[in-house]
Amino acid sequence: MEPLSVNRLQRIEPATRPRPAGIPVLPAVDVNLGTVAFLSPFGHQLFWSGEPAELVAALSQAVRPAQWIRESDTLVVTVAQTGERSGRRLGFRLVGH
Repeated sequence: MEPLSVNRLQRIEPATRPRPAGIPVLPAVDVNLGTVAFLSPFGHQLFWSGEPAELVAALSQAVRPAQWIRESDTLVVTVAQTGERSGRRLGFRLVGH
């Protein structure tokens, strides 16, 4: 299954390329400022999201840890979906802060 970008800018991964490995993270989201922070193997990361409320809603329904894909600065959240055993992957583009 291929994740779709929530902000509808583009598909996260074309079907022809292998999906890059994500790093499991526990993001902290400030809905008022739109900032997203988490600790990764590369240190403390701070980003901005244009959709902080949607990100928090997805995180509250997540069925597995969020994955940060460093190559595309995308946070992927997997939520439950009827008929899809593996769930639905939602991608949130993060902008370096």
